Amino acid sequence: MWETIVGQERAVEQLRNALERPVHSYLLVGPRGSGVEDATRCFAAELIGATGDDRVLRGRHPDVVEFRPVANQYSVERDVRAAILPAVHASPIEGERKCVVLFEADRLNDQSANTLLKSIEEPPERTIFILVAESAGELLDTVRSRCQEIDFGSLPRSPMLRELERRGVESKDAELAVSLAGGRLDRAVALLGPLASVRAAFADLPYRVDGTGATALALVDGLTDAIKDAQVELRADQERELEELEAEIEQRQYTTRTAQAMRRRVTERQRREERRAGTDSLLEGLTALESVYRDALAGEPLINRDRAPLVLDPRDAGRALDVCQEVRAAFEFNPSTDLLLERLVLSLTPAAARDVG
Repeated sequence: MWETIVGQERAVEQLRNALERPVHSYLLVGPRGSGVEDATRCFAAELIGATGDDRVLRGRHPDVVEFRPVANQYSVERDVRAAILPAVHASPIEGERKCVVLFEADRLNDQSANTLLKSIEEPPERTIFILVAESAGELLDTVRSRCQEIDFGSLPRSPMLRELERRGVESKDAELAVSLAGGRLDRAVALLGPLASVRAAFADLPYRVDGTGATALALVDGLTDAIKDAQVELRADQERELEELEAEIEQRQYTTRTAQAMRRRVTERQRREERRAGTDSLLEGLTALESVYRDALAGEPLINRDRAPLVLDPRDAGRALDVCQEVRAAFEFNPSTDLLLERLVLSLTPAAARDVG
């Protein structure tokens, strides 16, 4: 299981050493895509004696209960009191021990963190807390001090390239994906898969705008389709997962209460995954678009090595980058993708391309 964690040898060694004498609470800190979430599940699987059980890696083992905030922060009533605390005090179902995992723990506000503090400090004997955060500095010191902290860093370029090539990715494609991914292996993989069409549609946009409304509307339709297409694979995976869950429930003869809790956790997670996938697709598209304009401003070395740089007035490139930032900010408060994309496309200045080199 640990072989899925790339470029984090020191953190993995610390986690495996921790298995010899587990403590009550852990804090795993690392940026998204660093492997910290996969490492959390590998660690939890070992702690509950389920090594090699892919239910843990897929987030649906009954003795590894995962949580994420429903909204921007963990709510005291909806998240902590109604869901997390009952899970903490429930008995393990299959083994002698259970893990309660809080992803995005840096979204615990002061009130929700203080409500959990006693349980993090002294959980029931057979329960282990694992908090996962991008930034430990966002957590209350009182929470942080009660956990054993293990840090993950951004992934270096070399291990990412090796891993992609191990997966059969051509060297040229791997180089491009890593250059775009910003130290995130998961993002590099997505850019070679479900997000490839999104990146292509947005990166091509500056070359295709011509200042006419008809072209703008056609381009918006293309961007929207690319975002929707990026989620097709996810939906198919989710349908398969629900089928597998039902088969597992029947095979293992879980109690009605346990089966209902498992279904609820999986469906809630899937809804979050679908929302995040839509958001990630739009933000990835904006990132691709911004990178094209940055190439126009900065020149060599190009971020988009597979595209010719734009011929564009620097002021127009700067304005385009400003518009991208405005759309990002607006999306947080008004996630109407079609309207935001129309605004974006109509704001771009037509440009020509020149050959690379």
